[in-house]
Amino acid sequence: MFRRSSFLAIEQTDWQRNNEVLQFESRLEPERVKAHVARAISRATLHTEPFPHLVIDKWLPHDVYNRMIDALPPPVFFADRDQSRQRLPVPFHVAPAYSRRVWQFIANDVVGGMVGPALTERMGPVIREYLRGYCELPSDIDLTLHASNGRIMLRRPGYMIQPHRDPRWGFVTCLVYLARPGDDEAHGTQLYAVKDDREAPSDKPFYIEESRCELIKAVPFRANTMLVFLNSHGAHGASIPLDATPETLERYLYQFRLGPTNRAMTELLDVMPKEKRRAWEGAKTERSESRSQSYD
Repeated sequence: MFRRSSFLAIEQTDWQRNNEVLQFESRLEPERVKAHVARAISRATLHTEPFPHLVIDKWLPHDVYNRMIDALPPPVFFADRDQSRQRLPVPFHVAPAYSRRVWQFIANDVVGGMVGPALTERMGPVIREYLRGYCELPSDIDLTLHASNGRIMLRRPGYMIQPHRDPRWGFVTCLVYLARPGDDEAHGTQLYAVKDDREAPSDKPFYIEESRCELIKAVPFRANTMLVFLNSHGAHGASIPLDATPETLERYLYQFRLGPTNRAMTELLDVMPKEKRRAWEGAKTERSESRSQSYD
């Protein structure tokens, strides 16, 4: 539930930034942005260890990235959870008009219309290879990636999430580092190989004992960078020590997942052996429910 301070922030910001909303509309240039995003994704190196992933530098044009940072909602809009791990679903339903318009463009046009298609092409072969470990793929199956579960996460000192894998049907997880002017590159994301790795036992996030995890790469919290990885094996995690300085340290990240349509999920389940299908069926139900939060 939004507090009175949230609505006061909306009123004040809308009055101050009315002209900026109009300026943003007139300078969108979606074709320029689309060409830049596609080029950045196509040029990024596909790493295979500890699992397939891309670290995409300068994934947005510099001016669009700056707009995205400038349009982050005030911290009061994140105040509904524990202070060390707050989040806000994207697109926003309640936020200043400037924030809503800029992030609507990012979520619907950039992620839904540009990143999804570009990563379908770039990650398609590794996704198909991964799925062949569970079943024979229908020759005509459409594995176009669609975005869901978009959210801005606000992390502060004391935040910790242990090594884990995300739910199954989000084949690809994307993490955008929303570094602001003055932020250093500390407290990014850790990528792990897992000793005696095994399949996730259920459709839920799969948390793994740290004693079994070997750190392979630390991805820095770098401005205008997007980490993209296949949710197949290994693990990822992140933390900010409680004694991190300054005490007011904040880390903003934009996370979304890319996965198949409900029709493609049904087709995969239909050809999946019974012993492998069980762990995926519950995830399909959960994924279908989460689509209501997607960018469609």
